[in-house]
Amino acid sequence: MPGAGRALDPDHDMYDWAAYDLLQFRTVRGASTREVAEIIGKHRSLISKIEAGESKLQLEDAKKIDKSWQTGGHFTRIINLARSRHKSEWGAERDASEFSAIHIRVWSLGWVPVLAQTEDYARAALTEAGRQDVEDAVRARMKRQETLKREAPPLIWALIDQDALEHQVGDRDVHAAQLAHLIELASSPTWVIRTVPRTAGGHVGRDGSIELYTVGSEVIPYTETVGPGRLITDPSETSQYEVWFRRIGDVAESKQATLRRLRETVEEF
Repeated sequence: MPGAGRALDPDHDMYDWAAYDLLQFRTVRGASTREVAEIIGKHRSLISKIEAGESKLQLEDAKKIDKSWQTGGHFTRIINLARSRHKSEWGAERDASEFSAIHIRVWSLGWVPVLAQTEDYARAALTEAGRQDVEDAVRARMKRQETLKREAPPLIWALIDQDALEHQVGDRDVHAAQLAHLIELASSPTWVIRTVPRTAGGHVGRDGSIELYTVGSEVIPYTETVGPGRLITDPSETSQYEVWFRRIGDVAESKQATLRRLRETVEEF
């Protein structure tokens, strides 16, 4: 039954707008979900999920519907806007994906990954970055780490840039404690930590940090930027982020070499 999943909010959420209009356009045309599914080459159950707000209309499918129904690009424009416009919900959706993920892959360019940060390191990082709401942000980061305390915690693969390890954050004691914590995590069965050395050169990871959350059979990428990041909701984009993560991993040091580097670096502090 359309709308049974949750109440759509087409006035504030563009994907909900597309879902609402899909149902309206389909009803006016007297088209069944099966007929729409045939247009996009997908199973009819997907159409019901889109109209119920349980799945998102994707760009390629929007184009096919526009062409078939001669809408003048109506659905394509909505999805393009949804993909390009920042959503305030992305952070919350990222956190929800992180908390329920069975696997988490992280490439961290400038900082130690949030899930591996000590509270003192997080506070120093936020303070030095000029955040005004430091304590609120620290609490939010520590709350994200609650996923590590689950009965079945996620398996985490963390690729960390060498500069993120060696660039001092906070005083020497704070940074040394952070490195010691990374050594502890690197020795645990649920973490794989590998350093990407400066000698790796101009690899694809230099463009920015990324996170990939495996939730069930779905992989959800999240890109970090200055300011709000971007949650990748289009499955057609996901495979590219997985390729980029593998390419960064290709130039990373081994687990053993990373442990040696961490121990040598912590001695310097």
